[in-house]
Amino acid sequence: MSEDHPVMNALLQQLRSLNEQYNDLPNELNRYRVVRQEQLIAQWAPGVSVAG
Repeated sequence: MSEDHPVMNALLQQLRSLNEQYNDLPNELNRYRVVRQEQLIAQWAPGVSVAG
């Protein structure tokens, strides 16, 4: 998977945004959103690490 792929960039940008929201307000809903986005990325691009 190319790191310059527009869909991948959009998914990672959304993940960064969700992580910021979770850092600002750590609650179950925000954590769920982060985990769900990570799962979506894993389904869309298997083998791509999203750990940051």
